[in-house]
Amino acid sequence: MDKQIVDKITAKYMEKIFGFALTKTMNTEKAEELASRITFDLYQSLLKCNAVENIDGYVYRVARNVYARFVDEEVRGRHLSFDEMVIPCENDFTIDFEKDETYIRLRREVSYLGKIQREIVVMHYFQKLKLFEIAQKLKISLGTVKWHLHDARNQIKEGIQMRDKGTLGLMPVRFSEMGHSGRLGPDGKDTAYYLSKLISQNIAYAAYHKARTITEIAGVIGVPAAFVEDEVAHLEDNGFMDKIAGGRYLTNIRIHEPSKERLEQEHTIYTKYAKIVCDKYVPLVFERMAAYDKKRIYSPENDFNFLMWSAVTYACGRGHELRVSDLYNDLSRYCVKRKDGGEYVAYALVDGFNWEDLSFNANMYSCGDEDRFGYSPEGKPYPVYAWQCSSYYDDRSGHWRDNLNNDYSYLYEYMTGKISKDPSHADKFKRLYDKGYIVSKGNTEYVNMIITTMSESEFSGMLPAIPEELKAIGEELDAEIYKINKAQYPAHMQDLCRIVCQNCLSKKGTQTRVLEQLAANGTLKPLTDTQKRSVNTIMFCDVLPKENEVIL
Repeated sequence: MDKQIVDKITAKYMEKIFGFALTKTMNTEKAEELASRITFDLYQSLLKCNAVENIDGYVYRVARNVYARFVDEEVRGRHLSFDEMVIPCENDFTIDFEKDETYIRLRREVSYLGKIQREIVVMHYFQKLKLFEIAQKLKISLGTVKWHLHDARNQIKEGIQMRDKGTLGLMPVRFSEMGHSGRLGPDGKDTAYYLSKLISQNIAYAAYHKARTITEIAGVIGVPAAFVEDEVAHLEDNGFMDKIAGGRYLTNIRIHEPSKERLEQEHTIYTKYAKIVCDKYVPLVFERMAAYDKKRIYSPENDFNFLMWSAVTYACGRGHELRVSDLYNDLSRYCVKRKDGGEYVAYALVDGFNWEDLSFNANMYSCGDEDRFGYSPEGKPYPVYAWQCSSYYDDRSGHWRDNLNNDYSYLYEYMTGKISKDPSHADKFKRLYDKGYIVSKGNTEYVNMIITTMSESEFSGMLPAIPEELKAIGEELDAEIYKINKAQYPAHMQDLCRIVCQNCLSKKGTQTRVLEQLAANGTLKPLTDTQKRSVNTIMFCDVLPKENEVIL
């Protein structure tokens, strides 16, 4: 064979030859010697050949023959024996040649073992250490080593003979939406940050409905336990998993799994009760707000319809008047104190559901309340609090992540004359214009947001109290929603489910359908493009904006 071809073949297999030698000898110096002998014999034999049909097989035969001459009978006979199973101790490229399915499955099963059992198996069967040597090395009792070795054998045998490959290993779940209910830490990281990796999502899901050990989680998701250990430790450290008795873990995340049947049932129920709210409660809100005090509540261009979009949304979801009971309303006791300073309940939505299969547009019924505050450049609080509810009817991008405290700080500074249109404040004005919170019209501009000098409690006090008949209706709604949803929650999440299904008359399921019905019947008139930028936002502070500012 041509020397240049032989050089290329030899170079290609040098790394694999060394891996083979290292596996056989378990000693670096001996491996280097064995590898050099194999390489020399391979090189010489290839020069004498005209052609080789199966180069992999040829290299392996040369390696095996040199190895046989190199080691004594004990080393040549090395094997792993798990009771009645005898598996050749082959590794690296030799497996590519022999395609030993039993060995491949053994290697997989060993990788699924927990850390200490993996170490004991490797030390005993691969490194040929005695049990008392392993005990000394790991600083555990001899009895503990024997127990772990016995348990490891059983797990490996069971896995090889009967292993269910794990549904998550074949069909991993993905979370399409991850969020929080509560307060984030200073860095603003929430569930989506900590569960950004697919393996983290599947680990969380694997231990959600049933507490599992790391070994069990590894088996379910079909990856080596070594990878699971680090991820579980990270999730536990940040409060997304809890370690319980028996070395098992439970996921502390509220995981939603969409179901067509359940969603259709909820839609029918919420639509029914939203109609009752529209008939029994919304007219009272309009009546109370009809003569609103323009000296205390500012609505851009004195638009009553725009004011009522925010007033109705606030009243139905945040006014605290549609709450039936506070018995199960303390969500704070389920908020986890995170390592990064946050304190919230984490939630996630399992991806893969075809939302187009539903008889309704689910996008119309998604919304969320957000609280923001104002601060001076020095970090001192301004007398500013803002409520905003994002929904299908607004035209805001970025959602809660783009709803910043600075937005209201800058708006307050504009309203109080603390900033002027000079280059030093250009970024602040640009932000307000981009958000649509200041709008130009001809040679004037105005604040495009509902502003009130009332406190939040005063504003809520303007809203009508819930009629007694609605209280009983609200309890019926809670019972129906809880009945539909409780089956999807594991035992350790049942109390949280009860809280989540409490006061549904004032939650987004009802709130969004109230807006839908009021928009459909003309009670709430269509919003302009400008109004969609700040609809369902109320800023509480100590000053109102001027009706129109002349643009200089």
